[in-house]
Amino acid sequence: MEADLENIRQLYLQKLAGGLSEKEEAELEAAMAEPAVRKMCKELEELYQSPEMLNLLKERPTSRRWDELAELAMNSQYSRRKTRTMVWWAAAAGVAMLIGLAGYLRFDAVQQQSINYSAGRGIKDRPQDVRLRLAGGKTISLADNGSRRMGDVELNYEKKTLQFEDKYHSSGQMNTLEVPSKLDYRVRLSDGTEVWLNSLSSIRFPFSFTGSTREVEVEGEAYFNVAADAEKPFIVHTPEGKVQVLGTTFNVNTYERGHMITSLVEGAVKTTNGGQDLVLRPGQEAVWDEGRSPRVQAFDASEKLAWMEGKIYFKGADFGTIATALDRWYDLELRVERPELNSLRFHVQLDKNKPVQDFIEILKVSKDFQYRVEGHILHIF
Repeated sequence: MEADLENIRQLYLQKLAGGLSEKEEAELEAAMAEPAVRKMCKELEELYQSPEMLNLLKERPTSRRWDELAELAMNSQYSRRKTRTMVWWAAAAGVAMLIGLAGYLRFDAVQQQSINYSAGRGIKDRPQDVRLRLAGGKTISLADNGSRRMGDVELNYEKKTLQFEDKYHSSGQMNTLEVPSKLDYRVRLSDGTEVWLNSLSSIRFPFSFTGSTREVEVEGEAYFNVAADAEKPFIVHTPEGKVQVLGTTFNVNTYERGHMITSLVEGAVKTTNGGQDLVLRPGQEAVWDEGRSPRVQAFDASEKLAWMEGKIYFKGADFGTIATALDRWYDLELRVERPELNSLRFHVQLDKNKPVQDFIEILKVSKDFQYRVEGHILHIF
């Protein structure tokens, strides 16, 4: 029961900071049916709204002031019995309220080696703008709004969206839209299908679907809103398998080699990998891992699709998991230089619309580690 209270304490403080997903809201609401939980939450809110706390939160707390925040709360009108178990969470939530993130972390005693999680990713050589590579080899930068004619095809790119018209529906060759780190981008295909690409993702597509199927290739992560056409199945090829649909809305994630997640929002899809098929219903996702049996599970759409709003929810994530997001959204390599820190686990929200320093400050609330950013490298020590 104590572990459950700890989880509910975290959820309630996230609620005060305005950072709950729909699934977490429902979990908290169900837990509030218990008198003990309601009592705990009432005490948390009183502490959170105390004059001492509010005065400190008028200024942006820094790492040097977290201890001061906790000390003043401990010495306030509330008893030590009440505040000792919740003061750290309240301090963390206070920081979260201003920064827009709410998180917690715990430490496991297992020792690991120092790791450079992003080594070898070639960050310095990456393009910094969205690019369209045409079938003939020509590359067009989509960094600025504009339009141009390429043969029989009229291109229009503005407001982070590429649209085109193939006047004679004759161009079935594959073109590639590449999205760099930090950015996301959309493309409207010739059949009306809309595809939203996450950072470090790409899609190969023709200007016109000329055959009996509509086929594209995706790497990274993409959200599809497929235009219905019962006579022309829509097929998404990925490095780890394929997804076949008639008209539907879904998300596909292939960032990790040997790993693919297809999450169905509306309609119906069939995912295929290694000769095995899985058919999904809305609210289900298929998880394929190399060397393991595929599985179907439920997912929270508000969390799964949060990347389109520039957010990621981490649940019990280690630095390795966080490194992939920092790589995609901030163009940063992550180097953890103290071996014991590799055992940290985080429950936190990342908002790419805010500076990375805000995110790292949240991570270090309850553990004494330092960091510095040097060029494209984030050092944790």
